[in-house]
Amino acid sequence: MSAQSDADLSNLLDITVSCSNLKNKDTFSKSDPMCVLFIRDNPSSPFFEVGRTERVENNLNPSFNTPFRLTYFFERRQELRFEIYDCDSHSSSLDRHDKLGHLEISLAEIVQGRIATQGKLLTDSGNSTAKLFVRAQQTVACTESYNLSFCGRGLDNKDFFSKSDPYLVFYKKTSKGDFFATGQTNVVNNNLNPNWKPHVVNKATFNDNNDQLPIKIECYDFDDDGSHDFIGDFTVTSAELFKDVGTKTFPLINARKKEKKGKKYDNSGVIHLSSFAIEEDCDFIYYVQAGLQISFIVSIDFTASNGDPRNPSSLHFFNPQYPFNQYTTAIQAVGNIIQEYDSDKLFPVYGFGGRFFGQMAINHNWPLNNNPDNPNVCGVQGIMDAYRYGLSQSQLAGPTYFAPTVRAAMKTASEFQTGLHYFMLLIITDGAITDLEQTIEAIVEASYYPLSIIIIGVGNADFESMEALDSDKAMLRYGNRVAARDIVQFVALREVIGPNVNPNQLSSKHQDILARHVLAEVPRQVKNYMKPRGVFPSTVKKLAEAENAKMAAAMRAQQQYQQQMQQQQQSGQPQHVDEHAIIQEQRQPPQPATINQ
Repeated sequence: MSAQSDADLSNLLDITVSCSNLKNKDTFSKSDPMCVLFIRDNPSSPFFEVGRTERVENNLNPSFNTPFRLTYFFERRQELRFEIYDCDSHSSSLDRHDKLGHLEISLAEIVQGRIATQGKLLTDSGNSTAKLFVRAQQTVACTESYNLSFCGRGLDNKDFFSKSDPYLVFYKKTSKGDFFATGQTNVVNNNLNPNWKPHVVNKATFNDNNDQLPIKIECYDFDDDGSHDFIGDFTVTSAELFKDVGTKTFPLINARKKEKKGKKYDNSGVIHLSSFAIEEDCDFIYYVQAGLQISFIVSIDFTASNGDPRNPSSLHFFNPQYPFNQYTTAIQAVGNIIQEYDSDKLFPVYGFGGRFFGQMAINHNWPLNNNPDNPNVCGVQGIMDAYRYGLSQSQLAGPTYFAPTVRAAMKTASEFQTGLHYFMLLIITDGAITDLEQTIEAIVEASYYPLSIIIIGVGNADFESMEALDSDKAMLRYGNRVAARDIVQFVALREVIGPNVNPNQLSSKHQDILARHVLAEVPRQVKNYMKPRGVFPSTVKKLAEAENAKMAAAMRAQQQYQQQMQQQQQSGQPQHVDEHAIIQEQRQPPQPATINQ
């Protein structure tokens, strides 16, 4: 990712989506749709996920309040793909949800505006009238967010047998005079005096970074059938909203109810902004632009269940007619992307479950370059070469232990906790894990360090036990200790490439598809590590500048030492040159920023 130029920043867009006539995939209620946006810059490239909206429960005509942010380039064809899903669980894996249709369209067509009013029919929707509507609103660039905590008091009760389940929806006024949705709070169940969770939103999304822009806030009573009851609204500028925080109240007005009751009507409750703060935006792209280094660690399954590498049925077999087997597909799919974020492109590569380089003992974390003191290889091609070299010099064995590899990666990550470095461990395996409990314990501990774990299953084994490592339903726990965050993403290669593809005849296209599946959660995992520790993009930038200054000083010292040595040789009068003193004199980097651990 490269930093955006000033020209690019004037073309930032917020994209909002709505649908009509979606097919109902639920038996006893209506579908709970969510929209996922993907983008690509040319037809030969894969689509990459941009983001996801909130889930709208029990609604076949949803209007999503979570906007997508894109940069529009007039000179490029930017293809978008909107996919609509009926959310059946809290899993982040799209394969766990029912697809309700998709639409591929260029960003240029969206900018023209017709799809905002006319819509377009969804493909593979199961309903010939299902449509998608997309609206684009130009915004401005901003690296700061508002952290807003709202509470309501004395809200109207819209339910007969319980109390209202209120939530807020936020809008900003556009240049055309209408209002554009920018987000919403959580729902607070059965409460007329709710305290909503903090609402964190980019300043540009909320009010175009203009505190005089009118903001409209609507309050609704959430209903399971999707027919949410309007409680009331108010319109205010950000400057007015942020004044006298904690004491000022904003009456909710229901115009229809006011017209009916006349002078007897006061309001439908009041809203307080109980706390307000401006904080640095922690989007993944800002960390990358600040200088975040993402390092890659690879661990490959050498257990006997893979089959003899000389046999064509083996998962480690190399067919001369095809460039990839399943292991190399996984390595290149992840490695080709991650290496772009690593300045030195030096990656340690290990094997597990085998007897390596003539050793009698089975090892579960042995470097495939056979150099325990320096297991690094150069680039993705170096990983491929080490993998083939290790196969030629080792014997497959077993069992399948993950814990030693996870703990080794965790030890490496624990030595780089300033915020400048983040690590990704790729484990490629063909079978069920043997040391499940020990691995869970290791992953729970590793979740407190700058580390993500990608597990790719190859072959046709039963990978059900792997699901226990992915915190899609609840945070992983071992004993009384709960993981700090979700750091594991598991994908079975056969589920990604489809049932009609020969796994031994994979192409670069399949690498692109696999990368999209396994890397989608990494930006969120990085943010969830950094932000709670007080590591912001500005922090990373200071650390990167200090590191660069240190390296530059060392390089200048080395050059000065070499120049003095050359001068001595030319003069014929050799003198002692203290290289250490020169380096110490030159090495005066700025002090690193203080990090809240």
